[in-house]
Amino acid sequence: MNEFKAGDRAVAKVGRNEINVGILAVEEKSYLVRNTAGKEFHAVRLTALPDAKGVGNTDTPAAEPEKKRSLLEAAVEVLRIAKQPMNTREIIEWAIELKLWQPTGAKTPEQTLYGAIVRENKTKEHPRIVKSDIKGKFLYAGL
Repeated sequence: MNEFKAGDRAVAKVGRNEINVGILAVEEKSYLVRNTAGKEFHAVRLTALPDAKGVGNTDTPAAEPEKKRSLLEAAVEVLRIAKQPMNTREIIEWAIELKLWQPTGAKTPEQTLYGAIVRENKTKEHPRIVKSDIKGKFLYAGL
């Protein structure tokens, strides 16, 4: 019962759900806890957070998962690095080679990228990728 102390973070099981809670007080047979919505209740069984190094470790925030980069974001980065006109197939090959983007299993990523570039050119006042003078090739707009 004494493995947690006031101020620790833990997981309380409520029915079938597991809820992240902060421990407010340790009582004789239960813990007084508060969920993220601010509701206080008593919990009998708590478990340590799966990502916590130690039970009482509240000083270090949990690391946020790395957000996947979209194909368009990867294309912008490729064209910025390349500093030359490229078509969508070349852009995708470079993005994979530079580990800026991972193939998703889509059958036509070149067409998806082309559509995203055209859509950004139509909707944005200052698009990041523009068409070059060479047919079917694109440039980074910052050049």
